[in-house]
Amino acid sequence: METSTMRHLRLAAESGDAAAQFNLGVLFDSREDDNGYAIEGNRTQAIKWLLAAAEQGLPRAQSRLAELYAGSPNASGNLVNACAWFLLATKNSRGIHRHQARSEYERISTRLTPAQITKAKRLAGLWRAQRPHQTPQPGEGKAQ
Repeated sequence: METSTMRHLRLAAESGDAAAQFNLGVLFDSREDDNGYAIEGNRTQAIKWLLAAAEQGLPRAQSRLAELYAGSPNASGNLVNACAWFLLATKNSRGIHRHQARSEYERISTRLTPAQITKAKRLAGLWRAQRPHQTPQPGEGKAQ
C-alpha cells in the first residue's frame, strides 16, 4: 500500500525532480516505509529511480546507484557499471563524498580486468559527453 509520502514522492519523481527520484530510490532500497515499518524491498524500482536521478547529475544518486551495482549478484557487468558511476560521482562530488566515491572506485577496480576498467571509463566519458544536451538550464521548459 502506497503511503501519502510515497505518493507525493512518486508524483514529483515522475515529473523529473531529481531529489524526489533519489529519495524514492532510497526508500525502495531501504526496505522500510516512511514510518519505519518493514516493507518488501524492490531493487528494480530502486535502480530505476536512482538511475533517473544519477542521469540528471545528482552525485549522491550516482554513488548510491554504484553501491547497488557493486552489491549485485551479476558481479562482472555490474562492477563495470559501478566503477563508471563511482567515476562520475568522483567528478561531481566534493569533499568527503568525492573521497568516498574515489575510494570505492579504487576498491572495486582491483576486481576488474584492464579491459573492464577501460570500458567503465568509456561509459563514464560517454555519459559526460551526452549530459550537456540532456539537462535543461534553469528556466527552460517552464511557463513564464
